[in-house]
Amino acid sequence: KAQQLSQASQYKTEFLANMSHELRTPMNAILLLSRLLAENPDANLTPRQIEFANTIHGAGSDLLRLIDDILDLSKIEAGRAEVEAGPVVLAELLGDLEQALGPQAEEKGLTLAVEISADVPSTITSDMQRLQQVLRNLLANAVKFTDTGGVTLQVGRAGGLLAFAVRDTGIGIPADKHDRLF
Repeated sequence: KAQQLSQASQYKTEFLANMSHELRTPMNAILLLSRLLAENPDANLTPRQIEFANTIHGAGSDLLRLIDDILDLSKIEAGRAEVEAGPVVLAELLGDLEQALGPQAEEKGLTLAVEISADVPSTITSDMQRLQQVLRNLLANAVKFTDTGGVTLQVGRAGGLLAFAVRDTGIGIPADKHDRLF
């Protein structure tokens, strides 16, 4: 049984190593082309098209970092991921989220708003990538499951701590599923 588990683990490692290359190759092309588009060397793109190219580049960069995380087998097999805490400028983080998810909300006819309480500091210490990943997932799900109205990300204080809340006019999560999800 132990030998079978070891062999299965080896196959998994080999598969992920192969997939790493296969995923990175098209992702690097997407990053290069989106950066070239955003630079607009022929000066033939509208500001909105340049914004979209920058959003594609940012989302591709985030995806490449996620691929790196997934493929770091030592972290996965050890059951831990290291937190890389550093300064996070909230305005930049929230602006990136709005830029990334705004077009999806707009396409569905939804509003996407960010509300920041006055008592929130402009810079916090956190793992930027992980915080952005969690907030992006919450907002993307809210946009996905909201048909009319809008989605709001609220940033404020709750019990002395910084709190992020995603609110939407969608179907919601049934109360009996809260424990499973949260």
